[in-house]
Amino acid sequence: MPLGLLQALGVAVYTTDAEGRLTFYNDAAADLWGWRPSLGDARWCGSWRIFKPDGTHLPHEACPMAVAILEGRTVRDVEAIAERPDGTRVAFIPYPTPLYDEAGTLIGAVNVLIDISDRKAAEAALADREAQLRAVIQTTPECIKLVAPNGTLLQMNAAGLQMIEADTFDAVKHSCVLPLIAPEHRLAWQANHDRVCGGEAVTWEFDVIGQRGTRRRMESHGTPLALLDGRIGQLAITRDITARKQSEARQALLMREVDHRAKNALAVALSLVRLTCAEESSRFAEAVEGRIATLANAHCLLAEAGWNGAELREVIHAELAPYFAAGRIALRGPPVWLGASAVQPLSMVLHELATNAAKYGALSAPVGKITVIWKQVPGSGGVELQWLEAGGPPVMAPPRRRGFGSKLIEATISTQLDGRFQEHWEPEGLRVEIFLSPDLLPGRPSETAASVAISAVSTASARLEGCRVLLVEDELLVAMELEKTLRDLGCDVIGPAATVEDAMRLVHAKAGSIDAAVLDVNLSGRPSFPVADILAGQGVAVVFASGYGDLPDGRASAGRTILLRKPLGRSELGEALSRLLAPALPDITVRQVG
Repeated sequence: MPLGLLQALGVAVYTTDAEGRLTFYNDAAADLWGWRPSLGDARWCGSWRIFKPDGTHLPHEACPMAVAILEGRTVRDVEAIAERPDGTRVAFIPYPTPLYDEAGTLIGAVNVLIDISDRKAAEAALADREAQLRAVIQTTPECIKLVAPNGTLLQMNAAGLQMIEADTFDAVKHSCVLPLIAPEHRLAWQANHDRVCGGEAVTWEFDVIGQRGTRRRMESHGTPLALLDGRIGQLAITRDITARKQSEARQALLMREVDHRAKNALAVALSLVRLTCAEESSRFAEAVEGRIATLANAHCLLAEAGWNGAELREVIHAELAPYFAAGRIALRGPPVWLGASAVQPLSMVLHELATNAAKYGALSAPVGKITVIWKQVPGSGGVELQWLEAGGPPVMAPPRRRGFGSKLIEATISTQLDGRFQEHWEPEGLRVEIFLSPDLLPGRPSETAASVAISAVSTASARLEGCRVLLVEDELLVAMELEKTLRDLGCDVIGPAATVEDAMRLVHAKAGSIDAAVLDVNLSGRPSFPVADILAGQGVAVVFASGYGDLPDGRASAGRTILLRKPLGRSELGEALSRLLAPALPDITVRQVG
């Protein structure tokens, strides 16, 4: 080939004689080497220095051109790196070929050098990007996986392995993912996987059961991806939403509980209005306002503590606050935490004691004082509280008539506080001793509210004279008001019972003599359904009363069952009992009342 043509080529070309000395090189070769070696002096190659692809130094006499001449063969599929005098390096591929004359004698060699530095830079950049992508995939908190059309696992990152509780990817590689899906979700998962492999992007939720048995709720977005063999698989990003679902459930439960408590508070307030008696409207309003204010104070204390209870001292202080500024109240006792179920009843007791003291006792006189002392009783774990009045009008004898307030105090302590109450009418003033059950002092319990569902009907009223109705209600004031309502309707009331155990005892004791029952669904955090089941077995009709939402389906479709929402209306209760107790009833249509 003419040397002029070789000079014009855009690739590096040079030649040597049979001894390896350079006889020609074009400008492209000089540019690649970064200098111009002397012809006839430089041997084997014009590179200033040569290195292997791994960076190891390569002597000139061992370079590809030297191998081609010394061994008399072409050299292919070899890469090398040329270092220029200025220190820069160029990756290249040599194509050395020996040259022979007509007699077959080696006369030299020709070498073509292909600069691959740009390709190497692109490969390095691609490798860097791939490494970065792998790092992102491996460090992301979401599961990234590739699933074949037949459901086998092709790829999964570290987050995914953690979600399914696998130690290494090799332990699950090419295994079927279906056994990891909760049994009840497998059909839906397979259907959605088939949709993705059919070319559709799909987002859905399902439960995964890890290899160690942990169950998690997952939200997955699957996208079709072409595999190397031409099939379409599923590339999915799956996130663990277990915590979010639990939070949503807690929020829903809290909303239901708030709804229940609000309706229950309204029911108690309504009962207070109905049960409060006074000869004058002004005194009636004063009595009702004071009692409802007490409910509000108790509500605030419970709300501030997350409905877990309140300190006994805070409860007492809240009820006697108007008298503290005048220095007429003294409190002595250790820190005692009251459970949530005790705060409102004890607040009502303290309110009635304070009201009585302001009207007739120590607080009715300018110098009268009240001392409240409490202590924990060794052994029993309960609390003994003393209310001591002094400086008021002299006490000559116990009062002849006991009003609603006195009845409320006694009933509240015995029923809702499961305690004991004693009054001592001493000359210097009233002394009251109250014992609170240790069951009311649990520390800071975490309340669990069950979600219940309820159904109801409303029908025309009928006579209830002589009907025997079991009443089960844990709110004392509501129970008192319901008892009065039932008696006004002509019913004979059995109870009221405030707990599941008390209700069970009445059911067994009065078996065969109960016509109907009015059951509060929630009895201090426990459902009254076991009582309802026994009554149903005896053929007794049941009216459920609750501030919650709906009963479970099986409960809602039960035979002689009706729901009324709290607060209960007298006419609604009468209509519900009349409908349940009316003879030869046709099938009824269930709807909500209240």
